[in-house]
Amino acid sequence: MYMVIYSFSTSNDLVAEDYYNQEILYQDNIDAQKNALPFKNGVTISSSSENVIIQFPANFDVKFTDGEISFYRPDNAKLDRKFNLKLTQENNQLLDKSKIAPGFYKVTIQFTTGEKHYLLNKEIWV
Repeated sequence: MYMVIYSFSTSNDLVAEDYYNQEILYQDNIDAQKNALPFKNGVTISSSSENVIIQFPANFDVKFTDGEISFYRPDNAKLDRKFNLKLTQENNQLLDKSKIAPGFYKVTIQFTTGEKHYLLNKEIWV
């Protein structure tokens, strides 16, 4: 009986509203992930008392023209958040935790240089 009540009270939101359109771009995402392999392990995401910190390696010198950080909340799409990627001279970005509800997120970091796309996937508890 508990499982029936639980299953009806649990949200089953899609990860993204345009999920089906994103599936069409699946191969592009695979290519973008391959492009990002050289710095995948060097990019970290962590949480302090006030901020979520995105840290790129010190030697990261890719001059990107467009970038975005997406926080996907698997259990509640209403809590998803997006931020423009704007790295400091120290190759990091601080995001105010007050703008992100506490919980588990799948984080996607995307950026573009000319015609080349990059995609990194991370996870974090905020």
